[in-house]
Amino acid sequence: MNATTFRFIVYIFIIALVDQISKYLIIFKYQIDTTSLNSQYLHTVNDYLNFYIIWNKGFAFGLFQNDIVTINTIYILIMIVIAVGIFIYALMINKRAYYFSFGLLIGGAIGNLIDRIQYSAVLDFIDVHYGNYHWYVFNIADISISCGCIAVIFLEIFTKNKTKNEINS
Repeated sequence: MNATTFRFIVYIFIIALVDQISKYLIIFKYQIDTTSLNSQYLHTVNDYLNFYIIWNKGFAFGLFQNDIVTINTIYILIMIVIAVGIFIYALMINKRAYYFSFGLLIGGAIGNLIDRIQYSAVLDFIDVHYGNYHWYVFNIADISISCGCIAVIFLEIFTKNKTKNEINS
């Protein structure tokens, strides 16, 4: 394994670890009952940020929350296939510029996958709002996945015209 591949794996590990630590701290600090999976308000941080526990039992943005057993099985399989596929693709294209972006994507997916396996739901707790308008409640893994997607899009747009040597250096 070369140094670049090792860094790629470290990115993945760090993102998943930071996500899991943030969730553990919320569960520990607010003594969340992880067996009941009840949503609950926790704390107002400032005028724009609250901590609010939402157990996402469905897919992205809480879609398909009713059939938990089937959804969890499908979700776990899909996330494993996507994570392995992105990892293999990143190694195949061998563009260092993409490794951090793909590390964000895979690390976030693994963070949420750990929740799905451990709790049968994903713990979301960050509630960003302006007045009465609230965005979807999310977590560190969701931020990581979103940033990774945005970074890949920018890389695709701005490195399209560069030569392979410029991207790999």
